[in-house]
Amino acid sequence: MKKLGFPQFKILISNNCYPQALKSSIALSPFSPVFTDQTYALFIKSGNVLDRFLSSALISHFSKINDLPRALNFLRYTHNPDIVTYNALISGFARFSQPHAVFQLFNELRHLGLSPDVFTLSSLIKGCDNLSKNAIAHGVCVRLGLASQAFIVSGLIENYAKHGDVGSSERCFDECFDVDNVSFTAMVCGYMWNEEFEKGKRTFALMRSLGLELNEFSLTGVVGGLFDVREGEQIHGVAIKLGFLYGSSLHLSNALIGMYSRCGSKVDAVKAFDEIPEPDIVSWTERIGAANDGDEALQCFIVLLSIGIDINEYTLINILSAIGALKFINPVKQIQALCHKTGYSQAVSVGNALIFMYGKCGRLRDARDVFDEMTDRDSVSWNSLIAAYSDNGFISEALQVFSRMRDLALQPTIYTLASILEIASTMNCIKKAMQIHSHVIKCGFMSDDSMVSSLITAYGRCNHMDDSQRILTETDKVNLMNTNAMMSSLVRGGFYADAFDLFRNILRSSFEVDGKTFSVVLKACGAMTDIEQGRAIHSLSLKSGFAQDRYVESALVDIYCKCGSIRDAEKAFGSASTENLAAWNAMIIGYAQHGCYEKACNIFARMSQLGVEPDEITYLGLLTSCCHAGQVKEARYYLENMFEVHGVIPRLEHYACMVDLLGRLGLLADAKEIIDGMPVEPDVQIWQILLSACNIHRHVELGRVAASKLLELQPENESAYVLLSNLYASAGMWNAVGNLRKEMKEKVLHKEPGSSWIQVGGTTHKFLVNDISHPLNKEIYMELIKLYEQMLTSLQLEQDSLLYESMH
Repeated sequence: MKKLGFPQFKILISNNCYPQALKSSIALSPFSPVFTDQTYALFIKSGNVLDRFLSSALISHFSKINDLPRALNFLRYTHNPDIVTYNALISGFARFSQPHAVFQLFNELRHLGLSPDVFTLSSLIKGCDNLSKNAIAHGVCVRLGLASQAFIVSGLIENYAKHGDVGSSERCFDECFDVDNVSFTAMVCGYMWNEEFEKGKRTFALMRSLGLELNEFSLTGVVGGLFDVREGEQIHGVAIKLGFLYGSSLHLSNALIGMYSRCGSKVDAVKAFDEIPEPDIVSWTERIGAANDGDEALQCFIVLLSIGIDINEYTLINILSAIGALKFINPVKQIQALCHKTGYSQAVSVGNALIFMYGKCGRLRDARDVFDEMTDRDSVSWNSLIAAYSDNGFISEALQVFSRMRDLALQPTIYTLASILEIASTMNCIKKAMQIHSHVIKCGFMSDDSMVSSLITAYGRCNHMDDSQRILTETDKVNLMNTNAMMSSLVRGGFYADAFDLFRNILRSSFEVDGKTFSVVLKACGAMTDIEQGRAIHSLSLKSGFAQDRYVESALVDIYCKCGSIRDAEKAFGSASTENLAAWNAMIIGYAQHGCYEKACNIFARMSQLGVEPDEITYLGLLTSCCHAGQVKEARYYLENMFEVHGVIPRLEHYACMVDLLGRLGLLADAKEIIDGMPVEPDVQIWQILLSACNIHRHVELGRVAASKLLELQPENESAYVLLSNLYASAGMWNAVGNLRKEMKEKVLHKEPGSSWIQVGGTTHKFLVNDISHPLNKEIYMELIKLYEQMLTSLQLEQDSLLYESMH
């Protein structure tokens, strides 16, 4: 229709050309019905009847601008409406998600004897908001003989897939004899929405092999399910070749940014963002997610606000996830205020992100306030609060939240139960773990692999390996996740040989392995200091293509450090990716264990230069290296700056290192001052470290204080009695020694005898004090006598040399 100006419109009215004027009125004022209503009044007054051709144009226009009541009125006044008239209105109701009206109009046109066409059925399918309506629409399509047309099939595939019924999507796709690129694109996207990524990639490959035309939607669909950067780069290349980038397809560019971020290639994600001429809010949201650290993410968010693009809840979720550290607490408070100002504070997903972020920062009061202020909560809200309490050691509060959740008759999800299982295992509470296990069975979650894995891990942490093994054997389908959980439990429990046996069984059965499998078995090698076995596993990981896995990279550094081969550890570290924080930590701790204080500090300096953000384990390694090197000033510097510079909260382990360092140097008063100034209650380990230092430096009074505190926390700790007894003996307090030994006898406490072991030729040899059980004990003792004689000779020669120097 040619667009007329207002003068031409007036001429039509003055010449009584009301049908033409009525049709022109919608172009004069597209978003206001004033001209149309006035013209329509003249149209009716002059005795004109609304025919189906004019009606279809009016209905189509008002349907598109969501003025559906006015569009419906025009239908009611139409003389002999046809299928085109109904299609125009049904399309509008479908577009604006009003399924009830769509089906009502469809039934109406059928009663009038009108025959639906492919456009009617397409709108009917588009208007379905659940699986049952989609099944009804599908049945109508079959009955009318149109179910195999590609135009219809693509809508059915999309609807079934969006509501999780992938099987029905597949049947629609397989039964279509005239599939086109639209049908294929719908099937690819359907697989990706339901996380069936391999099927989606295979369908996309089939689409290409058939020579069907690729479009921006098919490429966007497949990119959404890629987790291998090499595959993503291939699709990126195809998109460039077809001319869909550099502003031609914004949603494809956004999908590529997300893919590169997901695959850990953040540099490429930033490049993809920089190539967009006019990025939208989705682009900026993905860019924030691609930031290397919280500082960069916050800077991007500030730029976004300055250019005036309206943010959405996904933007807020991304920025809150990126700055989840205590040093960003002030910006977080400002972002929370912005959420209130923009009305997003009541969005459940934003509230959940705030709870999660405050939990990571240890601000539990703030996390609880956000939770209490939420008008609507979902299972993620409860899970986030439970996890916040659990991660920060507030076990009883976490259990109270879970109990409250049960009181409200809210059905716990798999994630809720997994969080509570972790709490039970942390508390070593096997009874609580069994109760959760019963609830898992009752809820029907035993078919979920992640839940089975959580149960195996929980029983393993509670030292109930038989129960872990039973769950594994009773699983219908043993998979990699469950076997990895079993291996991890065995290693954590000290059953290294059993972990190796399980690993061998996995290899023999041609079972698929991954990076975590190799990292767990390497951890077992490190615990046994079995470097030969470790090298064999290293070779196997190279052959299997997992040597560049981040878990394997850090495990290799760790095992070589623990086995004393610092050169091999350095080689493994040199091959690790720069962004692998676990590998940096393993190298720093390795240097600390080998007394390489300078090298540990140099590694930390390199981390800072490359922008790798340290965590609490990094600082634990640094403090350990200071402790072994006797560097008090440097240790104090690291302890004070870990929070100020990087927002890392000192934990008990960090204070234990500091107490150990001061204790070794005899600075016992300073060590006690550190303990008194700690923001958390000292545990058994800290008091035991102080007691050992008092024993070495014969500080009886402070030793008594440390021993009493230690026995308050752990009354059955035999080492506390032994250390205090030795301290009394060194001070000549024999009555006190006698009283302590009498107390030990009354409590039936026995010190476990010390032992040592060595591995030779793959066999482990263990020795106790005065042990003569070894089959080669005579030869061993003869060698010990030789060593003893050599030591005496060397000592005598050294004394003679010193005497000679003093005389001359």
